[in-house]
Amino acid sequence: MNHPPVKALLLDADGVVQFPARSWVVDMERLGGLGFLRHATAAEIHTLDGSRDLRPAIEALLAARGREATFEDVIAAWCRIEPDRRMLSLVDRVRATGTITALATNQQSYRGAWMLEQLGYERHFDHQFHSWQVGLAKPDPAYFTHIVDTLGIEPEEAVFVDDMARNVAGARQAGLRAVRFGMLDTYGELRWELRRLGVPGI
Repeated sequence: MNHPPVKALLLDADGVVQFPARSWVVDMERLGGLGFLRHATAAEIHTLDGSRDLRPAIEALLAARGREATFEDVIAAWCRIEPDRRMLSLVDRVRATGTITALATNQQSYRGAWMLEQLGYERHFDHQFHSWQVGLAKPDPAYFTHIVDTLGIEPEEAVFVDDMARNVAGARQAGLRAVRFGMLDTYGELRWELRRLGVPGI
């Protein structure tokens, strides 16, 4: 099957462009106790589309566990992020060809706002689509439809990369070409796959 030329490369943030600091799990468990991270991330899921505020859920978790940590402490730990410079260099090369580059990420409002203010991703991406701002979250195909409609391109003109299979499936359902970049996949394998799909500058 012949595909049209690639006009946009969309990349997930966590697990693709950035990773939590190595101490993140330990820090979260220290703040909230054993199992806190699992409960906190479960609560976060309901806030990714921006329809709910994360603060009350986290404060209730901390109170129920009798912890002295504050919501701000938890968010600070959540925001210990290490961008992948090698991946950002890849983005820069693609962008230099005139291809649209966009960050396509599920984020709650507190962490997302911090990312927008602190990480400088605007120097690498033409657009940033945070789920809490869009009002839709991956893997909903409507999230991806919103992106391509905003960019003014056809779905098959976009290539999307994510570390989670369900998000890749959602993108494909919306008509995008999508690649999974999992924990065991190498940077070289990703580059090969993107070249195969026709992404320029790789």
